[in-house]
Amino acid sequence: MNKLFINFNSGGIEVVEKFRNLINNDYKKYDQIIVSLTEPGIMYSEYNVYYSFIDLIEENIDKNIIYYGCNYSNISKKLPLYFVNYMFHKGPHLYKTDSMCVNLLKHCIPFYKKSKNIKKWDFLMGGKTEIKDWLLKNIKSHDIFSEIFLTYYRDDVKTGHWSNFVKIPKNHTAETIYDRYKNLLRYSDLIDPEIYNQTFYTALIETTNHPDFCVFTEKTAKPIIAKRPFVVFGSPGQLNALQKLGFRTFSTIIDESYDLEIDNQLRFKKVLDAMQELNNKDPLDVYEKLREVLEHNKKHFEETDWNSAFLNSVKNYNKKVDLNNFNY
Repeated sequence: MNKLFINFNSGGIEVVEKFRNLINNDYKKYDQIIVSLTEPGIMYSEYNVYYSFIDLIEENIDKNIIYYGCNYSNISKKLPLYFVNYMFHKGPHLYKTDSMCVNLLKHCIPFYKKSKNIKKWDFLMGGKTEIKDWLLKNIKSHDIFSEIFLTYYRDDVKTGHWSNFVKIPKNHTAETIYDRYKNLLRYSDLIDPEIYNQTFYTALIETTNHPDFCVFTEKTAKPIIAKRPFVVFGSPGQLNALQKLGFRTFSTIIDESYDLEIDNQLRFKKVLDAMQELNNKDPLDVYEKLREVLEHNKKHFEETDWNSAFLNSVKNYNKKVDLNNFNY
């Protein structure tokens, strides 16, 4: 089979235009075109209108192109988009194979050994965005605020919380700790036991909140690996997408109706209300009721053969194009 492999390493209209030119000129030359999407997916502006990779897929729906990415389409129309699990860039076995990560997990104490007087939630908000600024303002005015171990380093990582268990990034947690050509482990991949040991649950804000798609990163992976209940400030349908990927969520304990709300601000306010409602429950009872769910999610994350279809599809390709450098 004559195959072309295209690797998106960046977004923006210039890269999209290169992709269009390549496809329009060459797609008939190949039996199959495989596209690997960058995280969190291609975003671009054209004629003052913002678009996503979902629009780009629909634009080329009549061509022989298959797309792979760590994202999930929320639109009802079936698209040739398939999920690969690169929430950890080193792969889903990170906390079973990397000695540093294995050690971090060993230092996380079990829920039943924690004091009931600790804060209920950790929420590591990371770098600055407009929606995070809005969210922080609303958290501070919500009853849940006193129950959150919250960090938001904005533009200065030194203002974050970094225990002696983990390494401190220079500029951003998305940086790789070592030479990125040899090891893809990022600062953001590291679970901090000091934070997890003084909280019971995790609130996380995913990289993107978009009506057309969800993205899944290390932010979602870490509480799954540590077997912690969590809520998500993400796209509408984020939990539904997780369920379709085979994970179980926590509707027996947490009000997850926020997942149905389309409006970002209303959805995020409902997440805060769900967090507050959970505070009224005994954490030991919560964990006992969710025990099978938490065990299932960790096992499903680490033992599912997520990426074989993608890896097999890019074997023996005839040509590869990296669209960031466009070495063609």
